[in-house]
Amino acid sequence: MSEGPPKSIREILAEMKNTSDWMVDLSLASIYFDDEGLAKLVQSLESKMDDLTYSFFYSSAMVSRSREEARRIVGLMQIAAGAENISNACGDLSSLVLRKAEIHPVLKEAIGSASERLAKIKVRENSQIVGKKLGELRLPSSMGIWVLAKGREGEYMVPGKETVLEAGDLLVIKGPLESFKRIYRIAGESPPPLFGPTTKLRNIRRTLAEMRDAAVLSVDLAYSSVLLNLREPAELVREIEKKFDMLSYKLWSETLKLAKRGKEGLESILEIVRCLERITDSADSIVDFMLRGIEPHPVLTEVMDEADEKISRIQVKPGSILENRLIEELDLWSTTGSYILFIQRGDKFIYTPSRKTKILAGDFLVVRGAYAGIEKVRKLAEFSVSES
Repeated sequence: MSEGPPKSIREILAEMKNTSDWMVDLSLASIYFDDEGLAKLVQSLESKMDDLTYSFFYSSAMVSRSREEARRIVGLMQIAAGAENISNACGDLSSLVLRKAEIHPVLKEAIGSASERLAKIKVRENSQIVGKKLGELRLPSSMGIWVLAKGREGEYMVPGKETVLEAGDLLVIKGPLESFKRIYRIAGESPPPLFGPTTKLRNIRRTLAEMRDAAVLSVDLAYSSVLLNLREPAELVREIEKKFDMLSYKLWSETLKLAKRGKEGLESILEIVRCLERITDSADSIVDFMLRGIEPHPVLTEVMDEADEKISRIQVKPGSILENRLIEELDLWSTTGSYILFIQRGDKFIYTPSRKTKILAGDFLVVRGAYAGIEKVRKLAEFSVSES
């Protein structure tokens, strides 16, 4: 472990959350691009998470002063353990690339069919972004683009707001497909052609895509539940975990049928399913204390303040710009870099709302994204049409 001034529980937990978030995206990107450099970055982040976990448990053992405090600290420990287990699952995902395992094409097709697309962009000499700090570009809040990694000569790093972009940098990004043309243009690149599925395994591709989305959603909902002190998302995480088990059985059955027919290269499908299942199990363990009725520790509010991506609960005011608008009309993802995880409407919760979902006055939107993007959404929710 590196020496330095001791970190608070809040700082450690915020860093663990950020690291596990990055690892989910980067491990899937390493599979999608079959990139050893990205896989090695995931492995280095897994080692970092091991150190953070040790520091967290050590610090937690020092602060408990009462039985109630101990109950709340146990909740924090479950979150830390869940983040660590997500990290381990992501490390195992990326190890497929490092072991040079044969990755079945249907896996890449499933990852590539997600609403958040992945791409690599090389920064050219004539680019508008050469010499600029990543934070100055405000890519998440202006077009919904997140830079997951910056690479050069096969080695990658996780960039920060102060990272200066240089000609020759290779950027690994995620975001909505409609924003890719813009980011390619400002990087001085031409967007590559889009290709459809090449395999005929439609059922497996769909099930894998559903499992990937379920795993990512369960992590988002788990953090939403504990950071915003909402029980309902925790209950959905448990439902997703049960649904995932059913999807896993379905996919194993389909894959074994193909194996009996002599299809080859299917082992990687089952390995990835195991890793995704561990991610959903870990999300379930994060919310376990919520479902047991244990009050979240106050430090969790401070953790959200320090996280790279924010999660916020915003109420739509009567007469605001958002009232009676369809989600597809607003296009929040590409204009603000934030998206609606779910909508709380009275006693009802609308999870993963469709683009045709209409936003009503009084709705609480649980939004995830960059701080600046979330503040844009907040203004839209509070700003009256008559004032615009």
